[in-house]
Amino acid sequence: MSAEFEDQLRGAFPASTDVAVVRALATGVSLADDMRRNTPWLTTSIGNDHRGLFRRVAAMWQFRQDCLNGSLPFEAMEVPNTTGSSHLLNIAAADFEAHIVRTDTEGAFPQDAPIRQDKSLSNQLDLFNDGKVVPFHEIAPDKYYAWLSFNADLTGGLTHVCWCMPEANRKVFLGRINIMRNAGTLSVEPHVPPPPDPTTAMKFKLDVVERFMDTKSDKKKQK
Repeated sequence: MSAEFEDQLRGAFPASTDVAVVRALATGVSLADDMRRNTPWLTTSIGNDHRGLFRRVAAMWQFRQDCLNGSLPFEAMEVPNTTGSSHLLNIAAADFEAHIVRTDTEGAFPQDAPIRQDKSLSNQLDLFNDGKVVPFHEIAPDKYYAWLSFNADLTGGLTHVCWCMPEANRKVFLGRINIMRNAGTLSVEPHVPPPPDPTTAMKFKLDVVERFMDTKSDKKKQK
């Protein structure tokens, strides 16, 4: 990993936002767990198997809410992925675009997906020209690609939150910053997080139901 690439990350995602970013993801995890506990069909074994997916969805939802209300200074928009089979949250900041991913550990890569492979190609840099080293500023792409990676333990406590810059063709990082350290959390001990704000929890549930009904309506129209 290179300090120069980590400086690029920090230019787009400054340390002053670390606390708010960690709070957004922690709130998202709490929202997802609260909804699962209070929704019978999500408390099944199959629902438990998808705990990580629900948490990532809720984390993306809360991150976007915080961008919309000004708590986070980024642009966040839901967009279809390159295959058109689902949607993801696209985060734009300076010369970066980023996606929220869930990883097993701080240094791990998320499960392979075509959209991430396509996007990471924007980080492909040619450092040499006819055998000569090219200055970094001369080979910088128009847009860099980053991940905001996270995970949480069984109780909902965050284990890591990192801004990561993946290399294009190998499973290595050009740069990675664990922002939980800067946010004042050196380690996460198992704990039971406080329940989410009732108003936010209700808004999240209503949004999920509304989207589910819209999806059912679209499918009926396609028949």
